[in-house]
Amino acid sequence: MSELLILILAFLILALIIYLFFKKSTTTSKPAPIKKEELIQKYEDEMREIISRYKDDSANLQQKKIEYLKSASHQLHNNIFFDAKEAKEIVKKLASL
Repeated sequence: MSELLILILAFLILALIIYLFFKKSTTTSKPAPIKKEELIQKYEDEMREIISRYKDDSANLQQKKIEYLKSASHQLHNNIFFDAKEAKEIVKKLASL
C-alpha cells in the first residue's frame, strides 16, 4: 500500500514538473514602441476631434484649441523623442489645423 502511495505521489510530482516546464509564459508583453509619426498622428487626430466637436461654437472652439495646444506643447517638450525645435514645429502644425 505504501509503495502504491509513493508511486502515485512520484507520478503527480512528475506531472507537475512537466506541466510547469511546458506551460507558456503568462506574462503580458509590452506593446510595440510608439513611433514619432504615430505620436504626431495622435496629436493631429485629437485636434481634429476638438475641431469637429466645437465647429458650430467658434468661441468655445478657440478656447478648447488653446487649451489643447498648451497641453500638447507641454507633453511634446517633455517627450524624449522630440527636441525643442521639433516640438515647436508640431505645435505650429496643430495650430494651423
